[in-house]
Amino acid sequence: MAAQTEAAESREAKVMRRLAGALDDYGLSTIGKSVAMAYLRKLPEDDMARVRAWWLRKLNGSDLVPPSNTPARQRGCPELFEGLRAQPVWWRGCEETRSEFPPELAWVADVERNAPAMREELLRLRDQGEEHFQPYRAPSSEQKGGRGATDRGDWNVFYLELHNMDFEAHRERCPVTCGVLERIPQTYGHAFFSSTACNTHITDHNGPTAKKLRCHLPLLCPAEGCRIRVGDEIVRMARDKAIIFDDSFNHEAWNDHASEARIALIFDVWHPDLSAREVKFLSFLQTAAMKRAKRVCEAAGVVGDTFYSVIDQGRRVRPEDARVWGAAAAAAPGDA
Repeated sequence: MAAQTEAAESREAKVMRRLAGALDDYGLSTIGKSVAMAYLRKLPEDDMARVRAWWLRKLNGSDLVPPSNTPARQRGCPELFEGLRAQPVWWRGCEETRSEFPPELAWVADVERNAPAMREELLRLRDQGEEHFQPYRAPSSEQKGGRGATDRGDWNVFYLELHNMDFEAHRERCPVTCGVLERIPQTYGHAFFSSTACNTHITDHNGPTAKKLRCHLPLLCPAEGCRIRVGDEIVRMARDKAIIFDDSFNHEAWNDHASEARIALIFDVWHPDLSAREVKFLSFLQTAAMKRAKRVCEAAGVVGDTFYSVIDQGRRVRPEDARVWGAAAAAAPGDA
C-alpha cells in the first residue's frame, strides 16, 4: 500500500512539474506561477472542463492539431477549445427582432440603443489633430502567403483597447463609447473603430483564438455593398445593427460602395460557454504573455514584425482623410 501511495504521489509530482514547465511560456513571476498552479489544481472541477481539455492538449503537444470534430472553416485558428459551441454567426442585428436576444447577448440591446451617440462621438474624431486612425497592420496578415490584410482598398483603425498598449488618449476622446463598453460583461480587452474604405475587400483569415466572440456595430454604413462572410454564412451589414460572430472561423468582408466608407465599432467578448473561473484564469495567462512580449520587444529595441512593433509603427502613419471617411470626410459632424 505504501508503495502504491508513493507511486501515485510520484505521478502527481511529475504532472505538476510538467504543468509548471508549460507555464514558463507565459513569463510569470514566482508569485504568478503559484497563482496559476492553484488554478490548475482545480482543473478536474466541472466549471474548468474546457480549460482542462485545452491544457492537457498543450501538455501532450497536440494543441496545434485541431480536434477531430473541428469544423473545416475553423481549422485555420491556432488556438481551439473543445466543449465550446462552434457557431459561426451568433447574432444578425439587421435580420432579427429585439425580443429574440439570447440571454448571454442581452447587452447587445444597450450597444445598439447607444449607436447614434457613439456615431456623433466618432464623427468628432475627424477634426482632432494628434489622435488619428492608423493603417491596420498585424504580423499574421502581413506574412500569410505574402498577402496583406486587403487585396484592394484600405483598412484603417482607431484603437481604444489592445493588449496592454497605451491608448488612453484615444479613450479620453470617446467617453460615450468607452462607457458602453464598460457596461458589457466579460469584455476581452480589445476594442477599436474600424474603417473599411469604399471598394475594399478584407481577405479571408481566421482569428487567433476560439475563446472569444467578436461584435461589429456599423456606425457609418452604405445602404448597399457591405457584407461579411463567416464560415459559409454571408451577413449583410446595416447601420446601427450589430453582428456577433466567432472570428476563429474563416471570414472575410467587403465594402463595394463606390464612395462611402463603412466605419464600425468592433470589440470582443469572452466566449459565453466559458465559466467565470475559466475566464479569470485564461485572462491571467493572456495578460502575462502579452506583458512579457512587450518587455522583450522594448528591451531588445525590436523593429521587425513583432506584434507590438508593427502596431507601434502603424501609429506613426496618418492616412488621408478620404481613405478613412470616404464621403463623410467633407460632412460636418452629425451630418452623416
